[in-house]
Amino acid sequence: MTIPLLLAVASHPATSVITAAASHAASSAVATVPGGFTSFLTTTVPSIVASILPSGVTTTAPDAFGHGVAVAVPPAWELLAVFAGALSGGLTAVRKKFDIMGIITLAIVTGMGGGIIRDVLLQKYGIAAFQDNRYLLTALAAAVVAFFFAEFVGKLGRPMAYIDAISLGLFVVVGADKALRADLNILPAIMMGVITATGGSMLRDLLSDEVPVILQPGALYSVAAMVGSTIFVLATVWLGVVKEWAGLFAITLSVSLRFLAMWRGWQSPVARDYSHHLTGIQRRLLSFLPFYRQRLEETEKAEKAEKAEPPQAQDFPHSDR
Repeated sequence: MTIPLLLAVASHPATSVITAAASHAASSAVATVPGGFTSFLTTTVPSIVASILPSGVTTTAPDAFGHGVAVAVPPAWELLAVFAGALSGGLTAVRKKFDIMGIITLAIVTGMGGGIIRDVLLQKYGIAAFQDNRYLLTALAAAVVAFFFAEFVGKLGRPMAYIDAISLGLFVVVGADKALRADLNILPAIMMGVITATGGSMLRDLLSDEVPVILQPGALYSVAAMVGSTIFVLATVWLGVVKEWAGLFAITLSVSLRFLAMWRGWQSPVARDYSHHLTGIQRRLLSFLPFYRQRLEETEKAEKAEKAEPPQAQDFPHSDR
């Protein structure tokens, strides 16, 4: 009696109409979810941020991040940062017993390498390090100082570390802004900011036959660069923040993170292997099966018996002589 009744309900015209309406509503809902979420991210979130921040901090001009005045570092500080980086490369060359040409090469590569890599990859605006002779002369001056006064300069490690930390935040923003003005997307722009700040030290370590410091557990050097570059790019491209304010916030955050890591001794995380948790879950699930439980018990007994057996004495061949 039940089966004919179900067949009658399924074959009724009203049932087909209800089913079609339900399927249409479901497909419409599924189709609108991604679009609604995308609209929320691209429109609603920036509007909320613009309503919270003071006027003048955000802008509604289209593609404002790719036009206008470029974010620039004060020339005096930029030359000081090049000098500090070049001095680091020169001291590394002295420690490695390089000759005068090796010291000059490592000084130039460390002081200007990040910007050169960025400009070569962008293929736009030219190579800034070769357009102004002051950069090259500053790197050469640092090489001379490292060549003659390596022991004295080696005692200035902490002031140089502070200069390097501030330079990290500055050049992250400069590199990311230049990438955005070259019409790069979000992820490549973030990568360019990190390369600008860390490329010189990586080249220095590679030429010195060492593992790059930024790839080893350390005081959050590359992590601070990544955080600052990400904050700047997302704030300008996604949230519509004026890039001067976004740059100031990104520099403050990355420099503060670097200082805190140096002060508190924070280390970047290393890999952790949780494979044993996965195998443990698998064994616990399979232990409910009788045949697997019996096999597991037999294996454990065999392992215990093997450990309990005393080692057999080995016979060594004797010599008659």
